[in-house]
Amino acid sequence: MKPSLNGVIFGTGLSFEEQVRLASDVGFAGIDTGIEAIAHLIDQRGLTGAREFFDACAVQPAVWGFNVDWRGSNDSYRESLDGLTRWAEVAREIGCPRCCTWLPPSVDDAAALRKLAVKRFRESAEILAAQGCRLGLEWVGPKTSRQSGQEFIYRMDQLLEMIDEIGRSNVGLLVDSFHWFTAGHTVEELVRVPKERVVHVHINDAPDRPRDEQIDMERLLPGEGVIDLAGFLGALRQIGYEDYMGVETFSAELKALTPLAAARRAKTAVDSVL
Repeated sequence: MKPSLNGVIFGTGLSFEEQVRLASDVGFAGIDTGIEAIAHLIDQRGLTGAREFFDACAVQPAVWGFNVDWRGSNDSYRESLDGLTRWAEVAREIGCPRCCTWLPPSVDDAAALRKLAVKRFRESAEILAAQGCRLGLEWVGPKTSRQSGQEFIYRMDQLLEMIDEIGRSNVGLLVDSFHWFTAGHTVEELVRVPKERVVHVHINDAPDRPRDEQIDMERLLPGEGVIDLAGFLGALRQIGYEDYMGVETFSAELKALTPLAAARRAKTAVDSVL
């Protein structure tokens, strides 16, 4: 598995090129980013120049954020969907065929949103497939994130059922260790997921508090908390996952450091569990 740098650890303030160079300096193999940033780099340097930049840094785009407004009004959704073809073409050209988004764990009308999600993700997947791209969907596990409204998708098995309903082979999972843990999943459940269903992975850890009291935006670096990351990573290895793994840790402590210090801590942490 190849660790990738996710900018959430240090917040804002660095340009995309600075983030890539930072990832290179501390030894990350990939970077989680937005497709707009890649497109801007290509506009500035040309496709060949952008490829040469990534190669020189020994860092490749690992995954990009799915930027279709799939929960929005029909006009907003259609407008963003129209742009997806261009973004997927950019992703194909630069060699980053993975994009991801998350699903809310609770909503006002779960049945209506499920119907909408299945339809819109299916349409999006068809556009992505034409460019050889995949879509990873992420469940959000903490009980504290679903305190109001109707419960929607907050477990891996629920999401796999919806992916079956979407019915497109290029739609799969973004597997996040924090959400795997907070949803109460086991190593055995993860081992049963076919490798082809895993589009991307996030790795992080949870503070020492009861599972049902975990808070989504309060996480630790890998190896600093209570999640069985040896079991988590062992399951991914067992199914044959060898792709990128973004370090996604929401932490005020990390954001208080310089970007270089935060990135170094993240790389040291992920290396320790790998």
